[in-house]
Amino acid sequence: MTKILSFFCLLLTAYCLLLSNCCGYSTRSLLPGHMRKLNVKLFENATVKTGLDELATQAVTEAFRTGSGLKLTDEKQADIVIEGRVANYVKEPYVYTGALSITQYKVTVTFSARCVDQVNNTVFWEGEVADWTLFTSDENQGIAEAMKKTAQKLVTTILTNW
Repeated sequence: MTKILSFFCLLLTAYCLLLSNCCGYSTRSLLPGHMRKLNVKLFENATVKTGLDELATQAVTEAFRTGSGLKLTDEKQADIVIEGRVANYVKEPYVYTGALSITQYKVTVTFSARCVDQVNNTVFWEGEVADWTLFTSDENQGIAEAMKKTAQKLVTTILTNW
């Protein structure tokens, strides 16, 4: 019994050591060292919903400002330039009452973006990201929250998947 308990303790210790070596998260250190300054160009709006271009640009700029460690600058001085568009906007009913009245909506926003490495003159990431949120009565608040979540997802995707 003692041998089994000792073996179990040894196995548990090895497992804990293995897990502790895998725990750690950083996004900034994953970028090449020359990428320190960023510019976010005005996003385009490929949807019929007006005003999404400016909202997306503001959300992406703020997400990079708070979540990347990169310095925002003008396009000529930037090491990285983010170009993008709001590729899709969907508002759909999400929750109904028993009388089939809509009480909650789901808003989904999709960004199509690419990152240009201006130092090496290459595109080092290109793709789409989407996220969604729910709202009850204030569609603008729902849009703002979906934009924020999608922008944060874009930043994380770019910084970790290049």
